[in-house]
Amino acid sequence: MKRLILPLVILVTLILATTAYAHVVPVGCVPRAGVNLSAPPQQVLCLFSDTLDLTKSNLQVFDAKGDPVNRSDAKPFQDDPTSLMVALDTAAMEPGIYTIVWTTADFIDRDIISGTIEFGVNTVVPPTPTAVLPGVVMTPQSVQPSANTTTDLVSRFLIGVGVVLLAAMGFLFWRLQRAQAGSQDSENASASSEQEK
Repeated sequence: MKRLILPLVILVTLILATTAYAHVVPVGCVPRAGVNLSAPPQQVLCLFSDTLDLTKSNLQVFDAKGDPVNRSDAKPFQDDPTSLMVALDTAAMEPGIYTIVWTTADFIDRDIISGTIEFGVNTVVPPTPTAVLPGVVMTPQSVQPSANTTTDLVSRFLIGVGVVLLAAMGFLFWRLQRAQAGSQDSENASASSEQEK
């Protein structure tokens, strides 16, 4: 039973290590968070940090009463799999605060996460309390989203192989130490039996 514990721990560690990826989140939206617009926008466009699973990702816009103001379903902007765009019904949009509700999923970990971004039409959006981290810029920056390219996949594979090799070397070292300790015990036992004679 004790022989199975270490390999089982190594296997579980490797499985958990290969599934620890970052989630897909917005890196920028138009209109941007907290902006006060003089007129309702025609559409909302959000760019995300990685390729989206479009069957599970969505973008909706709601007014202050919770009524939807988007005219259509979300779709990629110009066939970009890292973006979502939704057209808005500007005739139904009165001055007030609007909430963009985003839901994302990616192809790697399949987790679905969501969040909100607010903007105003002839209304100032109150600031959202945010933790201030030293040296971290809180304004969204223009970031080029990365796709799962061949280079990314090869590097993830090589990291996985390195972890497996490191675990195998640790296991072999442990077995070698046990074997040496066992041979020393048998030598000591034979030496003491010869002394007793």
